[in-house]
Amino acid sequence: MTYANYSQCLVTDREKVSAFSPSSYFPVGTAQERMPDREFENKTHHSQIIPLWTVATRRERYRVSKPLKVRIYSEDGLFFAENDSLVIIGTGDSIQEAMNDFFGHVVHFYNYYKRLSWNKVTGDALRLKNLYETLFSEQE
Repeated sequence: MTYANYSQCLVTDREKVSAFSPSSYFPVGTAQERMPDREFENKTHHSQIIPLWTVATRRERYRVSKPLKVRIYSEDGLFFAENDSLVIIGTGDSIQEAMNDFFGHVVHFYNYYKRLSWNKVTGDALRLKNLYETLFSEQE
């Protein structure tokens, strides 16, 4: 997937350009191609957000009902994969290690909150239990 940066060209007042005249020149901004994976490897960008449709561990593979937004970033030689709504952060020496750690935490807390009864949770745990109960659509 590539993303585009918008570069502004000449600014023209809309009143000076007739909307109905095909012969009128109207400047348009151009886009430059971006390769997020390369930028992340070259450390030109410090974080990247990816959608996650499946969560896989060594033993299990789950399909999520809605994509999880995972933010991947690097700091002090370590890689991190985090999701703010689930309050989970995976760490590792590589992106793959951080993602595997993240997957392990998601499955652990999914099983933890699934076993917990509603009358034993309060505060933010209520929100998390509700999220985890609807997180996965099926187990593959």
